Amino acid sequence: MTPCKVELDVLPLDSVDMYGEPDKNSAYSLAGHVEVKLTPPTSLLYDPPATEERFLLESLVLTFEGQSELLSPNTGYAACRIIEFSQELIQGEPVEIGHFWDENLRDPQRWLIAFNLVVPGWLPPTCCTSFGNGAREEPEVSYRLSAKATYRDMRPGSSKSLRSLCYGYSNLPSTQTTASPASVVKVNRYTLPPASETLMTSEFPRFPFHSVEYAGSVRGTTSDIPTDILSKFRVLAYLPERIPTDSESFPLFLRLRPEGLSADERKRLRLPDFSISATQTEISRAGMSSKYAAKWPVLPPSEQPPKKPLQTRRSDVRDYEAGLLLSAPSSTTARHSFSILPRSFPDTFALHSADDGHAFADAAFDDANTWVQMRLDVPVRNVLMDEKRIEQFEDLPVPTLRPTENGPILTVFHTLDVALTCTYDLSEAADNEEKLATDELRLTLPLNFVRVPRRSTLYSAPVEVMPSPTTIEASCPPTPTSPPAFNASYSALPPPSMPYAQALPAYSQLYHSNGMLREDPTPLPRYTRNAEDAEDAPPPPVVYKQTPPTKLPLSTLHSTSEANASESSV
Repeated sequence: MTPCKVELDVLPLDSVDMYGEPDKNSAYSLAGHVEVKLTPPTSLLYDPPATEERFLLESLVLTFEGQSELLSPNTGYAACRIIEFSQELIQGEPVEIGHFWDENLRDPQRWLIAFNLVVPGWLPPTCCTSFGNGAREEPEVSYRLSAKATYRDMRPGSSKSLRSLCYGYSNLPSTQTTASPASVVKVNRYTLPPASETLMTSEFPRFPFHSVEYAGSVRGTTSDIPTDILSKFRVLAYLPERIPTDSESFPLFLRLRPEGLSADERKRLRLPDFSISATQTEISRAGMSSKYAAKWPVLPPSEQPPKKPLQTRRSDVRDYEAGLLLSAPSSTTARHSFSILPRSFPDTFALHSADDGHAFADAAFDDANTWVQMRLDVPVRNVLMDEKRIEQFEDLPVPTLRPTENGPILTVFHTLDVALTCTYDLSEAADNEEKLATDELRLTLPLNFVRVPRRSTLYSAPVEVMPSPTTIEASCPPTPTSPPAFNASYSALPPPSMPYAQALPAYSQLYHSNGMLREDPTPLPRYTRNAEDAEDAPPPPVVYKQTPPTKLPLSTLHSTSEANASESSV
């Protein structure tokens, strides 16, 4: 006859949603239950008789661990342990669990032990490597919960019984242990857009984030164009401070003007065209970044693999584990860049053609408020390769648009390059032919892609669509009554009301994952006029037993008051 078994399972209620930048001084709550399941004895030869099982649960330790893994052709397999800590769920006296099974009712019995872990706010979010069309994914940053219980059998003479022969020894140990399988916990990191009222002063009032101004100038050039000419050429660029990863495009605003040049010098200066390129650069490492280890409280080298191997690893690292493939030294790094622009995006945009005359020769440029202004939407693609070739990458990782972040092994950053073609006529006034000197002025701007919470349709804003980028001539600054138009394919989210957002509990603490309201673990006493007549709040329940009403009691001696006493001791 197979003896009674004690099994564990960790049931987290929800994912951990973090907001803003990583912060060592912030923390988040991870709530859930540890299920303790008691399986009745079974037999293949005959129906087991009525039996009673009683165990004393002495310890229940819950462990939270996080790790980062990366597999790259240039660096091989790299892994590190980010965090690991444990919490004892049984405080004080041990907890007695048990049940009486008759010949007919043999269902397993379950107890739920609630937990609420404090997760630090500096952890990197969960991410995966996608293969092919996304049907297979391998974890890069992952988190898990596991539990381990220590218990004793309370039946008299249970250590010397016939059932212990099933395990191959005559005496069962007085203390036994059991562990649960690891449960995956997803950690998200979001950025909340500011209030829509504060965006009216932005260059992009319909974009969910504020605009940032970048000023550029030409210094120390070796171009054929005179240095004193290029040094007086001013460039201002405006970009969103942050860009949601699920957006289809982001706005760009450029302002150009020759400042301090004479009318003759402006007459010789032209901008025939300009081009735009946006890239995602991934820096992979063969070991944890030293800067990351110095900035965040990660585990010491003695707790890192291979000195302390990971409990769970990716499924595509068998060749490295078997020694068929070797990883690069821990100081090795590799860089890969991908264009985030669609293949249909134009290579260049025309500005001043030969038919324009001399665009900068206009007397309006004598005014310091006259600029050449260009507004356009820069489209973004999610899959950073030709989608027709995805079927060929069934067993290979497919590059996708990622948030901008500095991880322990992988760093991702984004840049926008604006290249302006500049020409200058070097011929004298008596010459009949132009002698043009050409140079390319490049402006590199940082992009910051972030994840935002799921958008709500309750706060949808009007959508204004601008045609594809075209030539925009010199003009005066726009008036405040004429906001720029661009492709606002999504609306700004209203931010939480401050300071109440910091005091409100998480949704998982108030409601179950199915939407049902949770019972308040610390209910308030009933209202009374006199303080001396107030009732004390009942103690919070911690251990819950799920027993159908048709079940028999544990024993005739185990009264209801004893069961309540054992539960309240937890």
